[in-house]
Amino acid sequence: MSERPAVSVIMPAYRAAETIAMSVQSVQAQSLSDWELVIVDDGSPDDTAQIAASLARTDERIRVVRQSNQGPSAARNHGVRHARSDVLSFLDADDFWAPERLAGMLETLVSHPSVGVLFSRTRFVDSDTLTPGTLTPFIRQLSARDIMAENAVCSTSNIVCRKRVFEQTGGFSEDLHYAEDQDWLLRVALAGQWQIRGVDAEWFFYRSSSTSQSADLEAMRRGWFRMIESAGKSFPEATHQALRHAIGPIHRQFARRALRLGRPETALRYLRIALSRDPALLLRQPRRTALTIAGAVVALIPHPKLREFIAR
Repeated sequence: MSERPAVSVIMPAYRAAETIAMSVQSVQAQSLSDWELVIVDDGSPDDTAQIAASLARTDERIRVVRQSNQGPSAARNHGVRHARSDVLSFLDADDFWAPERLAGMLETLVSHPSVGVLFSRTRFVDSDTLTPGTLTPFIRQLSARDIMAENAVCSTSNIVCRKRVFEQTGGFSEDLHYAEDQDWLLRVALAGQWQIRGVDAEWFFYRSSSTSQSADLEAMRRGWFRMIESAGKSFPEATHQALRHAIGPIHRQFARRALRLGRPETALRYLRIALSRDPALLLRQPRRTALTIAGAVVALIPHPKLREFIAR
C-alpha cells in the first residue's frame, strides 16, 4: 500500500455485523486498487469490531480505529483525521458500490479542478433481498436551493470530495444524526468556492429497510429543519431565499421515501404539508408531484403486487 493512497474510504460502523463484510468487499472489488479503507467502530456492542479486525488482517489497505459510541458524524470525522489521501470517499457499513466507482470519481476530480464534491446516481435496493428498486435521475450540478429542496445525493455513502474542501467547511456536524450530509453539502454550496457535481453513472447502491435509521422520517424532518436553522445563522439572506423553494420539494421527498417503505398514509400526510406550504409546487414540477400523489393513492389499494410495483 502506498504512503499516500489515491483515495481514503471512510466507513463508520455501528451494529453492522450482518452487512459490513459485503460493504468492505465492494471496496476491495474496485478497479482502482490504490485506496485505503478506514473503518471506524463506533462502540458497537455486537461483533462489528471483530469482523472488521478480521477483514483488516487479510488486507493491509484496511485499518480499524475505535471510539466510544458518539454517532455516525463523529465517527466519520474521526476517520477523516486518520485519512492519508487528498481525496475522501464515504461508505456506510450497509451500503455498497459498483466496481468502477472510485476510478471514475477520481478521473472526474482530476479533469475538473473546480469541482470539490462528486456524487453518482443512486440505485435503491431491498435490504434483505437486494432486489433493485428506484434509480435516481442524473443531476449535473447542485446549488444551495437544490440541496435544501431535495437530497439528490441521497446518502453520505454517495459523497466523494477533496479533503481540503471537507476541512475548510468544518466536516460533519456531530450533533446531527439526520440530514448531516445535506447540512455539510449546504455549507459547501453556500460558501461558493467549489462546485458540487453529479456523475451520470449507477455507482452507488443504497440499502432501503424499514428498520434503518433513514426509515425514521419524522427524525429526518426534524434534522432538516435544524439544518436550515443552522445555515440561516451563517448565511441568512441566501438561506431565506432558498427556503421558499425548498419546503414543498423536501416534503414531497419525504413522501416518496414513505412510499418506498410501504407507508402510503404517511406519504399522503407529507404531500398535504408540501402542497399547503407550497401550492405552486404542482405547477412548477407537475410530473414528479403528480406521480407521487398518484403513487400514494394507488398504494392504498390492498393488492400486494400493485403495492410492490408502486414502491419501485
